[in-house]
Amino acid sequence: MKSRLLLSVIATLATVFAIGCGTADDDAPAGGDTQDAVAEVAEIVDESAVVTIGDRPELRAYTRPGSTYTVDDFVDAGWKKNKEYDLDTLPEATGAFFGFYNRKDIELRMYPSHEIAMAAGKESAETAIKTEKLSGRGAGFSSVTLYGAYVVAGNTVMLCEISVSDCTDLLDAIHQ
Repeated sequence: MKSRLLLSVIATLATVFAIGCGTADDDAPAGGDTQDAVAEVAEIVDESAVVTIGDRPELRAYTRPGSTYTVDDFVDAGWKKNKEYDLDTLPEATGAFFGFYNRKDIELRMYPSHEIAMAAGKESAETAIKTEKLSGRGAGFSSVTLYGAYVVAGNTVMLCEISVSDCTDLLDAIHQ
């Protein structure tokens, strides 16, 4: 009985493999160029892929370089805007907001483009995830970091309370 099941599984896998292994011309769009189709797929994959920055992937990432977001995009996805910040300490930023998503703090820093967010915004985000403040919780005071990670998504730098996934969960809600 087990050998019959095993043979059935192997036969199914072989069939799936044989069907999936056509030539490049089989998959080419009618009247189109295969390279164009591959480039289009590569753009789509790169647009939504989360790519790490630096040597600590759990702390830094960027994604969706072709996207431009507004604060309303995040609010519509369920982010609760709490406060707007002054931009004096954020060169080239067009807006800075603090809020919550899934009970996690997420700060949004908006820039004119992805390139500017990756340059000026990334630098200020690096400073933010290293900044500590005194907390008076519990039996005494302790030093805690305000943010554990950040994501550069399109034109927006997102400071995430604990991890990159806090921010990517919000991005996923925008794109649903």
